[in-house]
Parts: sequence; structure tokens; C-alpha cells
Amino acid sequence: MHLHTLNKDDQNSSLNLSKCNTYNSINSEEAYNYNDNYNDIDDSLSDSSSNTSFSISISNDNDILIPEKESSLESLLDLIQISNDTFTNKSELFIPYRGRGLFGGTMAAQSILASLYYSNSLENTWKPISIHCHFLHAAQPTPNLYYKVIPLKSSKNYSTVEVELSQNDRLIFKAMVSLQSINLKGSASNMNGQLFHNPIAPIIGKDIDHPDNMLSQGELFKVWSKKAMNKPHLQYLKGQNCEDEVIKCYNREPFIWKLPNDMFNQDLISNEERDKLTSDRVLRYWIKSKDKLKNPSIFNYVAIAYISDYFFLSANMRLNLHEMFTTKFSVSLDHTIYFNNQIDTFEYFNYNIKNLKAGENRSIMYGEIFSYDGQLAATAIQEGLSVIYTD
Repeated sequence: MHLHTLNKDDQNSSLNLSKCNTYNSINSEEAYNYNDNYNDIDDSLSDSSSNTSFSISISNDNDILIPEKESSLESLLDLIQISNDTFTNKSELFIPYRGRGLFGGTMAAQSILASLYYSNSLENTWKPISIHCHFLHAAQPTPNLYYKVIPLKSSKNYSTVEVELSQNDRLIFKAMVSLQSINLKGSASNMNGQLFHNPIAPIIGKDIDHPDNMLSQGELFKVWSKKAMNKPHLQYLKGQNCEDEVIKCYNREPFIWKLPNDMFNQDLISNEERDKLTSDRVLRYWIKSKDKLKNPSIFNYVAIAYISDYFFLSANMRLNLHEMFTTKFSVSLDHTIYFNNQIDTFEYFNYNIKNLKAGENRSIMYGEIFSYDGQLAATAIQEGLSVIYTD
């Protein structure tokens, strides 16, 4: 068993990131769906006279080389424990370009992290099987965000906790997290004759192009923005340094996206797709973390939670054959993830998104995440408000 210990003396080590006003969206359509930037840890946490620490245990497979240095994902999303049930951010995050709040994927990811740190304080015995998130108010860069874990139910095989996120003593986000024992005990451990099936992964080369044949989010944005800046509701793309600022923050993400050429460019959408019912269209793309995780047994789940919200609601426009990033107003109402198999997020995995239903300005998004070799990693469902321009 490998122990990773965080000391309060080291808590400010990663707070030297410069602030940035851009993120993974280029308009305010997902402003309340972004969970961003944290301020410096407050004075009560920076007292160098205290050596209080806590340990997080992770499995250490002899066949896996654990990096000495934490990954960019871990540096960005890790939390500091300030009491038995409360955690706060370790690093600064970023507000989306033209956004008004912090990235919702961060709130989901850090809620998963807080629940795992709380449940696995002594040894790594629990894994998440679902999270149900509700976005109540927009989170802001400062002051600190505080995640409080409230145990609701615990048995030998299953546990449920509630995670409350507060800022300025105001509840701004709430999540219910269900966990399962990594090693099931008793009769639950006997899987003989039990139900087992899941959707089939997309076929590479048929349903989804190979990652090498797709473009990164920065590359695709550069190509698209030059063509789109004269279209209605996209004139803001002409703004000074707009492209540079967007690309800069795309590049600061701890992930690499490989997107299809027709995700942004309407002219490249095939007639076959145009003829489909909206609910039958699927947007597929690839993602991977930029570097190997030091604590994969926990942060692979955190990674999936984070990316499950990235481009999720904005994909609604592409699936409805509207220009990307032209929503008049867009905000996530709730977000649910069901975790299936833990996968290595340092390897490319694909996200397959549908818009199942739209009406009364609400859209239900549905996504399936598969590993490169076809394992179902997670299923995501989100309902959001999407108000489009009608002129």
C-alpha cells in the first residue's frame, strides 16, 4: 500500500498559477456550468507552525509504475482536508471565456474526490458508482470553496454521502454520491447467473475516426473562428486577442481533446446525419489526460467526472444543427454520472453524446464514455436550459 500525505506546510505549493479569464467555452452559454478559480488558502490554513497532515491510501500494483510527480490533473483538482468532513481547493482554476461562473465539471469532480478522501481515509476500500449533482448558484473564483461530506447511509457493500459546496457561507451546489465496496462481501460477491450487459462501443474507423485523424480543440477553434466571426451572434470572435486567449486556456487544460472536423463547421455535416431525427444524432470525440496519474485509483474517477461536463451542454447546438456557441442563454440544471468500469484516462477514450429531448427551453443530454478497447466507463445525463436566438 502506497501512502500519499499532504501537509499544511505544502498547501500553497500550487497556488502560483496566473489567473486566466478563458476556459473551455467561448461564450456565456454554460456560464453557470463552470467551476473555476479558487483564491489563496485562507490564513487559518497557512500557519506554518502546524504540521497536521492526512493520508490517502491508494493501491500499488507492482506492474504499474507510479509517477513521482503528480499529474497536471491532480495539481489542478486536488483538495486539502481542513477537518474530518470538510475539504477546500488546493489550486487556482479558471473562469470560462465570456463566462460568469466556474466550471461545473470541477464541482462534480471535486465532490467525487471529497467523498473518496472521506470514505477512504484509512485504506482504499470504496469506489464511486454514481453522482447526482444540482447547480444552485454560480460559483465564483474567490473566496474559497468548501466541500462538506455528510454520511447518510453505510453498509458493508454500499455507502451514500451528500456533498455540500459552500462559498461565502452560501450553499451553491449539492451532490449525492453513491459508493460501493471495491471488494463485495457476502452473497453480493457471487456474480454467477447475475445480469450483465452494456451498450456496444463505437467502431473506430466506422462510427468514430481514429484520434490521429481528428483535430485538437485549439486547432479546430482556429480554423472555425476565422470562418465564423462574421456570422450572426459570433462577432465577438473579432475581439482583440480573442483567439489567443481561448487557445491559451485550451492549452492549460489537463486533457487533450480530439474533435471531429464537423463539430464546429456546419458545412461538413453529412446529408446522412442531417436526415436523422435529432435524438438519433451522435457527436463522438476522443479525450485523454496529458500525463500519467500519480494516484490513478482515485483520480481516474475524478477525471471522468471532470470531462463529463466539458462540451456536454454546448454539444446540444451541434446536434440540433445550430452554430456552436451561439446560445443566448445556457445553464446546467442537474448532472448525473453512473460509473461502470475504471479505465486508464491517460489512454484515449471516447465520449458519445446525444440530445434525447428538447422542449420548454430545456434539453436532456445523454453521453456514454468508452475506453479505447471498448469498455463502458461511464454514462452521463444532464438537463440544462438552452435558450437560442430566433433572429
